[in-house]
Amino acid sequence: MLFLLTALDQEGNWIVLLPSMERERLRQSRNTQRFYCPQCKNPVLLKVGDIVIPHFAHQQTSSCSGAFSEGESLAHLLGKQQLFTFFQKHAEHVELEPFVQRISQRPDLLVTLHSEQFPIEFQCSPISNSRLEERTAGYRRAGLEPFWLLHTPDKHRQHHLGIDVFQFSRFHELFFTHHPPEGSVLITYHPETESFHYFSNLIHIAGRRYIGNHRKLAISHQTIPFARPKAPMEEEIQRYADLYRAARASFLKNRIRMNRKGLNDAFLRACYEIRFIPSELPAWIGVPVHGSEAFREHDCEWQTAFIHDAWKQKLQIEQLFDCSILKFISRYDGNKKSMEKACVAYRDFLIRSRVDILKNHDDLVEDCLIKVLAGRFLAIPSEY
Repeated sequence: MLFLLTALDQEGNWIVLLPSMERERLRQSRNTQRFYCPQCKNPVLLKVGDIVIPHFAHQQTSSCSGAFSEGESLAHLLGKQQLFTFFQKHAEHVELEPFVQRISQRPDLLVTLHSEQFPIEFQCSPISNSRLEERTAGYRRAGLEPFWLLHTPDKHRQHHLGIDVFQFSRFHELFFTHHPPEGSVLITYHPETESFHYFSNLIHIAGRRYIGNHRKLAISHQTIPFARPKAPMEEEIQRYADLYRAARASFLKNRIRMNRKGLNDAFLRACYEIRFIPSELPAWIGVPVHGSEAFREHDCEWQTAFIHDAWKQKLQIEQLFDCSILKFISRYDGNKKSMEKACVAYRDFLIRSRVDILKNHDDLVEDCLIKVLAGRFLAIPSEY
């Protein structure tokens, strides 16, 4: 059954159910008024129980489901109500569960800000990438740019605040936003605690593991536009560096220990041919340059392969042009444009660091990790 928080009364007036409404008064209303679905115009029932928050519901035989993407959970209903109240205070106009006729879609909220409309989707249940893209494309065809807000996963809500290592699923990654220079940020909302959870300044390690900064912001302190993350301070950048070094060392140790292919392993083979000791890679390999999250592999792995390609061709770093980079990334799965940008960022980093990959590798440049991280975070505005 599909739950609604909005309906029309018999005079055609919009009725919006909010947490501030007394249940007893609502119980009286359902005995004296009739309510109708704003979309199909069929009668709906006003349900007022003691556990689930008050809501409207179609008859079980209703076929009015074309504009809905999911069944309603308590968290979804509560979150929509709270976000509606929040945007009422901060935006010019807000509609709850409006039906956008021209694309047959119903966002959770439609917010008007500076004369522009923005659909808000509060996502509490799994959704495929194709479905998310389909709904986003529908809004864009109508000239609307949607904002998807994920319900805070329990394991991340309970994670202590501050800088740490986080494991995100493929589903969570669908909701990452990317704003230079801060890079990837995941903003979530938890209606039970009425708080936004920010996972910001995310630095990719490998697979779906990231180093990030977990912050919590009560909805009463949120702003419009949404507050953006603070730039990490010097001691926080040091914390990032410590965690990244530990993850790098752990990767190299496990990569050797868990190897079952011997020198048939591409990473170890590359190290052997360039005469690197895998556990003692130079500091300029395994660096979190801009865009490195385009590779699912650890930075040590794809950057060693990148260096190995240049070494085999006897090319200096300055000679690695677009054609060489495109050929290199063709072996990897993923977004080629993003991978190309990561490779260009790494090439430029090596050039700035004056690395000569054709010479003796014992002559290492100074540890540049702090500088790389500071460069990534340098221009992030501080707003909360």
